[in-house]
Amino acid sequence: MKRRTILASVGSAIAALGGSALYLTSPSNVRNRKARISYEYLNDYVPQILAVCSPSEDGYVGVLDMAVEDATKQFEDNGFKEFYFSYLQAYERDDQIVYEQGNLIRLSEDGDKQLHVRLFPRGGQTEVRAHWEPSAKHNPVEHIDGDDVNHSKGESMIREEFDIIDKPFSGNLSMDDRC
Repeated sequence: MKRRTILASVGSAIAALGGSALYLTSPSNVRNRKARISYEYLNDYVPQILAVCSPSEDGYVGVLDMAVEDATKQFEDNGFKEFYFSYLQAYERDDQIVYEQGNLIRLSEDGDKQLHVRLFPRGGQTEVRAHWEPSAKHNPVEHIDGDDVNHSKGESMIREEFDIIDKPFSGNLSMDDRC
């Protein structure tokens, strides 16, 4: 009987600590940490949806002169919501892996399309990548097919709303990935 009580107590404590960690840490941070573990230790063994992928050469918009946390807040103030179910992206810069730290979408008025934004840290600034695409919520097959991704429209939409600084991309997109 005592053994069951001890095991139940330990299990409850672990669950409580895990729940507290999730409560105190944003879902984005949890997603980012899991992706780092996935890429650094398990990328060859996990399903593709859990793999970490390199961004495409298209989609780079520029830089916001603020930290990723502030940029995320600004995007949320403009109607964007965090998008947790997208695979995470990363690339190499200065011999280090730079992981995406913000992944947000805003649906079109009819919900058929979405403006998808990914944010990467760059010193105290934020690199912004964007594209316009079929909505994952309302058009999942078209979204997954990826035939209707429009990087230039995504860039122009972001530039209309945000004070983007034109800085060249500074990274290496040739990381090994499975996406």
